[in-house]
Amino acid sequence: MRAVLIIVVLLVSLSSVFAGDYRYFIGGGGGMATLGGGDFFSYDRESVYAFTLGHRLADRWWFEVDYSHYRFTNDITADSTGVIGSLVNNSPLEFSATRLGGTFTRLLFSSSRRLNLTVGVGGGLMVWKAVDPASSTTYTVPGDHKETTDFAASEPFLNGTIGLLVQPTSRLSLHFGGRMDYFTGAGAEFESAVNDARDRWLFGGIARLAFHFGSTQDRQDWKLQPGTQQAQEDATAPRRTGRDSDGDDVPDELDRCLNTPRGAIVDSKGCPRDSDNDGVPDGLDDCPGTSAAAGGKVDIHGCPVDSDFDGFADYLDACPFNVVGADVDSVGCPLDSDGDGVPDGLDDCPYSLVGVPVDKYGCIDLAMFSQPMVLNIPYAPGAFEVDPYTMEKLKRLVGLLTYVKDIRLDVNGYTDNIGTPAGNKAISERRANRVRDYMIAMGVEPERIKAFGRGESNFISSNDTADGRAKNRRIEIVFYK
Repeated sequence: MRAVLIIVVLLVSLSSVFAGDYRYFIGGGGGMATLGGGDFFSYDRESVYAFTLGHRLADRWWFEVDYSHYRFTNDITADSTGVIGSLVNNSPLEFSATRLGGTFTRLLFSSSRRLNLTVGVGGGLMVWKAVDPASSTTYTVPGDHKETTDFAASEPFLNGTIGLLVQPTSRLSLHFGGRMDYFTGAGAEFESAVNDARDRWLFGGIARLAFHFGSTQDRQDWKLQPGTQQAQEDATAPRRTGRDSDGDDVPDELDRCLNTPRGAIVDSKGCPRDSDNDGVPDGLDDCPGTSAAAGGKVDIHGCPVDSDFDGFADYLDACPFNVVGADVDSVGCPLDSDGDGVPDGLDDCPYSLVGVPVDKYGCIDLAMFSQPMVLNIPYAPGAFEVDPYTMEKLKRLVGLLTYVKDIRLDVNGYTDNIGTPAGNKAISERRANRVRDYMIAMGVEPERIKAFGRGESNFISSNDTADGRAKNRRIEIVFYK
């Protein structure tokens, strides 16, 4: 933070040296940041410093290049259950990164305002490494070709920013902003398990003081010229001189709209034109021909709102709030070719079987095979036939097994303790074999299924009640590879 204070003092002193209008700026500041988005490490929030050089491109646009350095430490109190290469998720670790980025930033309101909001997009290069703080050696992890490689990279990133700009004088400004950087993965040659587990998002909040300087002649280049339409409309009128508060080329004594936003096209009375009646003046409207059917639902740039970014404006979209990234039909509704509930475009398995359970990515959900399937069949005494409800469950299971060929099954039959042990073992074998025969008849290969009669064993409930005995009379299907 001492370096930040030195920059602040330097900038304040420079404000008495440079003169003229601002075309360029230099600044510095600091804030807090943290890494996130992964499921392996846990980092604390740490302080960060930043230095910035900027160039004013237009009245409400600028481009800036900034330099930052980060140093994060891992939480060593985390549960040590995850292992990647030489790393355990509570290993003492220091993540050191140098960030060089470029951002295009836009003012949301007129540049004449002392208080303004900003948004920006950009990218850059993040040079980082993960080291053991005790020995300063870089940790190693498996690479994308199964080799051992340093846990380090020079990785491009994308970023977005939002901020609050305070400009107390023409030469000094304070910018309070938040930004998010996403590590793209280019240049990070790690195996997929490492990439899935590592943190890919850098979140930060920074306060920055900047000094503005430049040529007084440059400012004329920023002014949008449509306001000169007044001269074309009334070329024969005598030229007047006097104050023009809003810079629309209509003198205040003739201007009926003295607070016209800078850059708006005005009429002969100095009031903004709005050809499409969307509330955004011509000259500031990026979509000047917006249909009246939009009903005024436009963004700050005068373009129709598209809430789900599917290419259909909300007023034309039959499904205006789709999940972002879904493929849509001709009326803006999501397509789902295989009917699994996961839209095309977000479905990693777009041709899965109809009726087969899938995970959130649209692929067959194999989690059901991680535990036994319990079938409580209401057998009559001595009976071994399968009831219709259980048959339907087995049909759905068979449909899945015909698609997942490497799964094998043990069908285990169990009874309560009523009767003799020998009799119970015999009836449990018949019941297990009946389930096995039914699944084979439905198309499962015989060599994939084994049947066992376990008799009166492995009780899961008390045999002292009718309900408990009913639970003990069951079929358990165990899955394995």
